[in-house]
Amino acid sequence: MKTLQQAVSDINGADKKNFLALRSIIATECFSTLKALKLIDYEYNTIRQAKGYNLVKQNSKKLGHVYYVRYWYARRMLPSKWCTHTNIYEKACEFAEQNRERIISGYLTKNGSEVVRFFEKFYDLNNPVYQSECIRNGELKGVTRERYKAILRDDFAPFLRRKRIRSFEEITVPLLDDFQDELLLRGIKSKSVNCEMASLGRVFRYLTRKGLMKTNPYINLGQIPVKPEEEEGRGCYELEKMKGIFNILWEDKLSYLLNLIIHTTDMRNGEIRNFCKTDIITISECYFIDIKDSKTKNGIRLVPLHDLVYTAITDFAKDIDEETPVFGKVTDHFFRKAYMELGKMLNVSGDFLKEQRITFYSGRHFWKTLMNAGGLGEDAEEVFMGHKVTNDVAKLYNHRDKQGKELLVKKAQEIFGILDRNLFGSATRIGSAAVSASTTGYRSLVTGREVVNIDERLTHPLDTFHFRLPIPPETGIATLKSVNGVLKWITD
Repeated sequence: MKTLQQAVSDINGADKKNFLALRSIIATECFSTLKALKLIDYEYNTIRQAKGYNLVKQNSKKLGHVYYVRYWYARRMLPSKWCTHTNIYEKACEFAEQNRERIISGYLTKNGSEVVRFFEKFYDLNNPVYQSECIRNGELKGVTRERYKAILRDDFAPFLRRKRIRSFEEITVPLLDDFQDELLLRGIKSKSVNCEMASLGRVFRYLTRKGLMKTNPYINLGQIPVKPEEEEGRGCYELEKMKGIFNILWEDKLSYLLNLIIHTTDMRNGEIRNFCKTDIITISECYFIDIKDSKTKNGIRLVPLHDLVYTAITDFAKDIDEETPVFGKVTDHFFRKAYMELGKMLNVSGDFLKEQRITFYSGRHFWKTLMNAGGLGEDAEEVFMGHKVTNDVAKLYNHRDKQGKELLVKKAQEIFGILDRNLFGSATRIGSAAVSASTTGYRSLVTGREVVNIDERLTHPLDTFHFRLPIPPETGIATLKSVNGVLKWITD
């Protein structure tokens, strides 16, 4: 059997008369085969351009059949199809090409724009686009992803709708500049606007990488200059003013507990929302909260938990499942209410809070100030606050290492001592003194000393009998009473 190459050589070297005779035979006797070969040749040698649409034939009572057109847009086929009102292929093509812009524009307007939907859904966990982006560039932390998702859904997507954006190429630097201006007009500070724009950067990198946009407008977008007054740091209360504030009765139990946590643990708002009872661990009889999710990788850390705060949290969460966030239902409203309630307890006005720039987040600044004054050490402060530290410091406080655990416990005990001396008001740390009912009154579970004639107002804000007790006198009979809301031993 001859090879194809040999057959071609024989044909090229054959007599022209024989060649013409062979072609005549093939044309007459193998007509269908020749036609198929010509079609294959045409398919391989013709440069084809994408039409941007497909025609679908459907039965019609009036015309026998009719063509419907389906359009490709932004590298995907739109789910709808439109009737061309003809059964002639050429006329159907003409209809599809002439009406493309009108039909697609109307579809996008009616359906809220595919472009807008792309931005709204980008940070969804089950979105294949986001999953692909995570494989390439790493997954965002849960708190950050939710914040970015909210910005695109609540701010950027409505902005695109108002501007009637129908394609990615319509999103330009001037358009993003207009979005910045709109946020500023709503009273959002320059620094916050710059942070919000970061949520768009990841999306535009994906669009340009996949060829859906020729240029990335985010790269050429300038940041808004931060005004001098916006660069002022948050204020916080003076240390002396806060002393003993958590030893008195609060009417708002939740506000009490939220303030207690942030002023003693320096946890961020999102971290307070997300931790569960199972995240509370013990190392060498010291309680810690294991922060597994935070706004930055440095925020993943162990936070020392004072015995009093531990008791308050467990009492509050006694009916909450182990895997359910203790404060999962707490919104920003409750954080705002908490710092306003603290202001009332300290007898300061709303104008004072505004003037001193005191918010709920100021509790972290108070903790930093308190630990600095107590001599904890800057490295330990930065580690426990979840700030970036050098690799050497991070290794020192690695809780998976024996020496790291020992250092964590040592620094945690120092923190508890600083809190006892400067916030709770005890001269020496005696633990979270609890009081239990007995036939003769109440007894301190820490000191073992019986308490008589206890004041009825000595009820903990969380409706339990757990509260801090001052150190009882060594001699004589003492009665525990409330003096101006503060527990004191009164000797006879």
